[in-house]
Amino acid sequence: MTMRKNNIYILFVAVILGFTVSSCHDLELEPKGIFDEGTLFNSDYGIRTYLGAIYNELPIEDLNYYHNRGYASGNDIGNYWEAQKNSPAVLGAEAAGRRDGDGTPEYWPYERIRRINNFIEAIPDYSAFHSEEQINEYLGEAHFLRAFYYFGMVKRYGGVPIIREVQDPAAPLEELWTPRSTEYDSWKFIYEDLKFAMENMAGTSVTGRANRYSAAALMTRAMLYAGSTANYFETLNITAGPAINAGLMGMRREQAAEFYQYVVEAAHFIQEGGYRLHDGANKEIAFTEVFTEDLNGVEDLFVKLFGPYGNQSIYNSRLNHSWDSMVLPLGTGLASDVGSALHPAWDLIKLYQMPALAEENENGDLVPVRFNSLNDLWQSEEMEPRARGTFFFSGMTELASGEVMDLQAGVYRRFPGTLADATADAQTNDYMEQYRIRTHAGRGEIDIQTVDGVPGVKINGLYGLSLSGGDEGRSTTGVFIRKYVNPRATAGERGLYRSSTPFKVFRYAEVLLNRAEALYELGLLTGNESQKAEAFVYINEVRARAGARPYTMVAAPEDVSEEINALYPIDENLQFIRDERARELAFENHRFFDLRRWRVLHTKMENFYPRGLMGYYVVNEGKYIFLNDREKENRGLNYNRANYHQQIPGGQINRNPNLIRNDGH
Repeated sequence: MTMRKNNIYILFVAVILGFTVSSCHDLELEPKGIFDEGTLFNSDYGIRTYLGAIYNELPIEDLNYYHNRGYASGNDIGNYWEAQKNSPAVLGAEAAGRRDGDGTPEYWPYERIRRINNFIEAIPDYSAFHSEEQINEYLGEAHFLRAFYYFGMVKRYGGVPIIREVQDPAAPLEELWTPRSTEYDSWKFIYEDLKFAMENMAGTSVTGRANRYSAAALMTRAMLYAGSTANYFETLNITAGPAINAGLMGMRREQAAEFYQYVVEAAHFIQEGGYRLHDGANKEIAFTEVFTEDLNGVEDLFVKLFGPYGNQSIYNSRLNHSWDSMVLPLGTGLASDVGSALHPAWDLIKLYQMPALAEENENGDLVPVRFNSLNDLWQSEEMEPRARGTFFFSGMTELASGEVMDLQAGVYRRFPGTLADATADAQTNDYMEQYRIRTHAGRGEIDIQTVDGVPGVKINGLYGLSLSGGDEGRSTTGVFIRKYVNPRATAGERGLYRSSTPFKVFRYAEVLLNRAEALYELGLLTGNESQKAEAFVYINEVRARAGARPYTMVAAPEDVSEEINALYPIDENLQFIRDERARELAFENHRFFDLRRWRVLHTKMENFYPRGLMGYYVVNEGKYIFLNDREKENRGLNYNRANYHQQIPGGQINRNPNLIRNDGH
């Protein structure tokens, strides 16, 4: 065994927690309870123990990801119970919640990368314990993990230091000051690691552990991000400085096609592996099952496991989350702590296929459609089943508790006006003040009033909007989130850190969407119409599972950039592909990063105020209407375009003078 190996000891408890301990002192006696590499690397169990800590700290934007604090792991998870309030979904305009910064926490995981590099260097020496095929599989897995950590950095900073070998801490400091590589080279490093992983990892794995198709799925996601960065970086017109001039942030548009092609090839590799969408006769149920059932080897390509509550399989890591408690309202069998901290926004809801909510009157003005019941919205055949699988609309039943989601937001005495009268760019106006009534009822209360001589008028739903209190316990937008809610949960599992629904890190639907976008972008760059048409084969495969109408590519698409407030031309076909991502991947923490890589987030979120889908009873008509009112808390949002490439952490620059700061900050 080499001196490097003799000097590295792994404390068992520290491994389980995700910490490694190094020693530069040779001791005559090894302390009890400490395992060296020889103990860990000579068995699959020991290797799983070593890699388990690395898996636990992967940069996965999961149900505990807090956009202003970053990734939760180990004991740190106790600080992340408000992850939904500060979810990336808020800055991605998917939901209303609290906002705490622009989602720019520092992320510099070189200590984890050192552990992976140590494993890559050491494991070939254990051929006496493992076959050549097993050694190669372990090496492939390590390269996948290293690529994942680098992806977490490169998508934030651009070019970063590439370290392939374990550095000697006793070396002169100048040798440890690794400079940043170019952004292009950093993405290519990720590509090479994943290519190696795809060629060497096992073809199957247990749920929670990666295989070669997991690596290919990461390839489609990472290379799509790289292609978008190359394609759209120059649209920002950032004044060039040292970082841009050195290629450390941003790439040239002509480099985009290379990365898009990598996406297409990796997606084909996964298709050849036999993966498919989970489907069923009941499209709504099939879609909800994607997030609550084990579909390993079917649609699931890589899953992060949680819980159950109190599980000590990873010592003291408390791998649980609070999703049910934080997205459901407070109520019997529903949330027992906090409740409804993340509220779906109209900006997302309006993208789904659903019944018309407005129609033209005789003057050509838009007026609300009248419904006999709030239930008519989601019970209509016009609503795609995927929407019902993503949201709880008023009148739907939550399966585990049996509670009906009554989300009525208020009443209108009369509604003689137009949509413009009731949905002006404000919380209230003279029209609303004259006709609209909302309640101040507390949690668990329904307000009954006499309105214009009509007795017994219900003002609010049990879980609907109330003007009393803050943003917890009741809806503030008229809709709740259903995706990832456990339909078999007991009330005891709906408190803080008591949910254990696994998080689907990579699933086949995302691969299809990645492939479609890359193909269409390639078609735009090269003028290849067949590639553009092929993109919609995969889009319509996703839509068929969703129960939505197929999309026919427009031969002469219009530019919709002005409509969505973008700074560069976007044809309507490409925008449909982007919107399909929003529909399928809602609340999976993709949208924020999608808008970032497309370089449209800063214009979309310029003085942005979330709206909801509020259901009201019109008293004099005995009918119901839906309005996209502003969210009750009325929190304005902005995004700083400088954060498309976050600043290199100041502490790292102080330690390493060879690190060049990013421009534009």
